[in-house]
Amino acid sequence: MFNENRSGIGKYYIYSILFHAALIGLIIYLGIRFKPEIESIGSKVVVSVVSSVPGPPASVKAILKPPVPKIKRQIISKPAQAKKPVQLPVTKKPSSMVYPKKVLPKSVPVKRYVKRQAPVPAVNSSVYTNLHNMISLNNAYSKVQESLIRGNIHNFQGYVNKIVSIITSHFDISLSKYLHYKSVVAFQISASGRIYGVRLAKSSGNGYFDSQSIEAVKLSSPLPSPPKGFMSFMNSKNAGEGALIAFNPREILKNK
Repeated sequence: MFNENRSGIGKYYIYSILFHAALIGLIIYLGIRFKPEIESIGSKVVVSVVSSVPGPPASVKAILKPPVPKIKRQIISKPAQAKKPVQLPVTKKPSSMVYPKKVLPKSVPVKRYVKRQAPVPAVNSSVYTNLHNMISLNNAYSKVQESLIRGNIHNFQGYVNKIVSIITSHFDISLSKYLHYKSVVAFQISASGRIYGVRLAKSSGNGYFDSQSIEAVKLSSPLPSPPKGFMSFMNSKNAGEGALIAFNPREILKNK
């Protein structure tokens, strides 16, 4: 039994040796057969040996490689697009030229009030008769006065000339200095010739001239008694203002 084990081990060694010898021979054969290819591969491989002892790193020889032409990419330039300006929203401010609207007042219709006419009272027949008689009497008196004036009209002019001469004699003023002035004085004459109701009817524009005109009339009182109907005639002609005398320096100097 021991002999059988030893014979088995011996066969194992024999086969192992033969296998390794064949393997080594195969490696040698392949090395010789593919030597050029292996050298070309080895020239491209750089083996860096790193020492286990710390120190400066091992130098690595630079391997020059043939320059590889760089492929330039053709850049197609696109035309630049014009950017639209961004418009910000503008807030509208109220214009300074805007004025407030004028508010026109509403037209209010004017109310017209028509006064009621008072009814005409019925006149009694007796009152009407008395009124008619009074009018008739007044007309008759007017006719008498008119006839009286007509009968004495020739005396009025002589009386007027007389009183004008008396009044102007009291007009104490330098006539040559006031040639362009003229005033009119109104007054009444009583039956006895007394002067009353003296007033300035028209001013000359000069206070001193006017005051002297009024003073001349007042100083002439009393005048000669007027003829009958004289003052009635004067009032009718002068709208009730009485006798009127004009103070005109030119006329006064002419009549002297």
